[in-house]
Amino acid sequence: MRQPTVRMTNVRVRYGRSEALKGISLDVHGHEILAIIGPAQSGKTTVLKTINRTIDDVRGAVVTGSVEVDGEDVRRVKDVFALRRKIGMVAPLPVGLPLSIFDNVAFAPRMAGLRKRAEVEERVERCLRQAALWDEVKDRLDSLGTRLSGGQQQRLTIARALSHDPEILCLDEFSIAVDPVTTMRIEDVLKELRHRMTIILVTNLVQQARRLADRTAFLLNGELVEVNTTAAIFSDAAADRRTCDYVNGIFG
Repeated sequence: MRQPTVRMTNVRVRYGRSEALKGISLDVHGHEILAIIGPAQSGKTTVLKTINRTIDDVRGAVVTGSVEVDGEDVRRVKDVFALRRKIGMVAPLPVGLPLSIFDNVAFAPRMAGLRKRAEVEERVERCLRQAALWDEVKDRLDSLGTRLSGGQQQRLTIARALSHDPEILCLDEFSIAVDPVTTMRIEDVLKELRHRMTIILVTNLVQQARRLADRTAFLLNGELVEVNTTAAIFSDAAADRRTCDYVNGIFG
């Protein structure tokens, strides 16, 4: 059994009187794609926020339990910016910086101290290639990133998340504003990236989880119903009837 890259132990998150996570314990293994599925308001996004500590920015959020990344409790990490460089995040809707395509990707490496032009250019090209965007934008890198199509902007967001060489990539409903063809292109990118990093994919599209994930976790009303190989989750081997009902579209 591989050592977990992320280990959540009895994690509870409360927003005021509302409990978003109810004692979640979940391991994420290195170089796997773990999909997290479940209906809206199940706590899927909250799981991601506890891992990279963007939960800190949510007013009134209270977190208990333990979240470890590579054996270190993230609540004890003093340099939260270093933690977030280690854990890339892609939001549901593309949020481009009001900068050129080149500068969108170069921003984080420059902020981290990368100064040599040749090294910055190499990083930008590598990340745009990894995000399957290079061939479409290589001749207009000085153009504003916000002028790209929605699907291109989402791939630019992925390139930006990759620009600081994360060990873990978290994607929260990345395809919500992307057309089906672009979605499939990004899925192909993720299949390649799993060899370089660990990927945690929150998705409402159960078939996307089925196509991509090594393992799948099913959340419902803030509780972890079960986690298993994706093959098991999408078969009669699912341990909980609610899992079968959800993946077969009986509720959701």
